[in-house]
Amino acid sequence: MVPVYEQAFASDVASAILGREAFTGATMLHYQEAVWALRGPEAHREFIARVEQDVVELHRTLGFGAIAQPWLGSAPTKQVGEYDFLYGDPEGEWYIKRYDPEAKTYGTVQYRRRPEWRGEEAIRAAVEDMASAAESWKANGGAEGTRNHALKWMGLAGDEFEVLAQGAMLTVPINEEWLTACGLVPDLVAAYLDAQVELGRQQMEVQGALGLRIVWGGGDLADNRGPVYGPRFFHDIVMPRYRVLARHAERLGMRYLFRSDGNLWPIADDLFVEAGLHGFGEIDYDAGMRIPDLQERYAELTCWGNVSTRLLRDGTPEQVRQAAGEIVEKCRRRGRLVLGSSNTVLPGTPPENYRALLEAAREN
Repeated sequence: MVPVYEQAFASDVASAILGREAFTGATMLHYQEAVWALRGPEAHREFIARVEQDVVELHRTLGFGAIAQPWLGSAPTKQVGEYDFLYGDPEGEWYIKRYDPEAKTYGTVQYRRRPEWRGEEAIRAAVEDMASAAESWKANGGAEGTRNHALKWMGLAGDEFEVLAQGAMLTVPINEEWLTACGLVPDLVAAYLDAQVELGRQQMEVQGALGLRIVWGGGDLADNRGPVYGPRFFHDIVMPRYRVLARHAERLGMRYLFRSDGNLWPIADDLFVEAGLHGFGEIDYDAGMRIPDLQERYAELTCWGNVSTRLLRDGTPEQVRQAAGEIVEKCRRRGRLVLGSSNTVLPGTPPENYRALLEAAREN
């Protein structure tokens, strides 16, 4: 069977598959966490325990071979509307996130201060904060927390699942302030990324020492039209930092899997030749990315995803089975394929459509 994996599986779809309420992933999980967190610390701990139980049961039911804690948010400060939650300091910096019960999405709708260009000094302050966080990470309990988190998930996984190493992300915030900084103060953006690299190196070392082998890294940087900043900026500033992370992973006996949806063809050579990243996930079919084309071009690249999230949610089981089966068939000769959605199993995805993806993995 071709291996199948998902990094995020919407809680409502998991609930339908497991036959009970489940807390497993997608942005609706952040709304569920907000509701439970405001009930108090004990309720929040109970919520986390339920997430762990539900994720393990879902992965076991679907036959996945790897596992990681789903992306969780932070606890809100207070609820300010039926579906609105304020995060941060009500008297200082804050933002409000809103849940849409129809679409089952949860996103930011209001800021105390929008992320607009404030000048070089604001970027410099952010760089100093990031550098300080990387320098003091171990002293502030980061290494211990990462180790304990990995050990917890290794215990939950037992001999059933490969536990994925977390962290080692490399991101320029995708907002007006930071994209302006890419053009006006690229050296400061480079320093910001250098601090992330140092933090990522430490995170990999802790998890690699425990035997984790796959770094679930990357960082969103594109939409359907291409990278949100220019290929030259990526080549000069971002790519060399990814190369450092990839080589450090190799020294630790690990492999670095890069994740971003969107159209990455304009920077693909930089990612998979110059930086030498070992794997690529969130491969976005609807943005023009195709695993067979990637494998033809990059002989050693392991690929995950590529079944359209739109098709999974809005298509028929037969359409899903055909699309997934075509990917498997075209990749049969080369291997290096992990089948899955192109990003996330979205809320409202029919369970029978996901079962069709699993059947394509088994039958082809």
